[in-house]
Amino acid sequence: MKLFYTPNSPYARIARIATLELNLCDRIEMEKVTVRDPNSDLLNYNPTGKVPTLATDDGFILSETRIICVYLNHLNPEIKLVAEISNGFLQQLEGMTGGFIDGISVWVRELRRPISEQSSGVSELEQIRALRILDYFEKISDKLDQTPKLAHITLASALGLEIRLPDLQWRQKYPKLAYWYDEFSKRSSIQATIPES
Repeated sequence: MKLFYTPNSPYARIARIATLELNLCDRIEMEKVTVRDPNSDLLNYNPTGKVPTLATDDGFILSETRIICVYLNHLNPEIKLVAEISNGFLQQLEGMTGGFIDGISVWVRELRRPISEQSSGVSELEQIRALRILDYFEKISDKLDQTPKLAHITLASALGLEIRLPDLQWRQKYPKLAYWYDEFSKRSSIQATIPES
């Protein structure tokens, strides 16, 4: 199997962390690729050109982070990474963290555009959304533990984008969440997948 990734994609980071947490490193080859490149090797596998992409041993090409993580979890079902249908709280948390990382990613991409092409409306909308979701995470932070679940991994990957969003400045306002994040970030899987600067 082969997992295609870029070092700075928060979505690919989630799949890479899942691979480590599920002890699948010996079964999955990691291939660093370029995106938005007409010559990228990734396009030979996935015409969308998106990471993460997983080429499975049985010939399927999987894209979209959660789909990949569900497949990876099926390879090692003893570790319960993905929320089971019976766990409403974790399913809710997966949805919230997914929405959070999507909004943060849009905000980061907007700020990467040339200043003359940036939309202050988009940045403002995503900042307001991020703060609203951070309020929610702070309120439920006592329910967040250090167990590596897909929701926790997604949340940590989203919060890790703080290095690209100096305007966010979330740590002082959300101290319980900051404490959870700093503790969770000590995991070897998180440390091994820190984005390149």
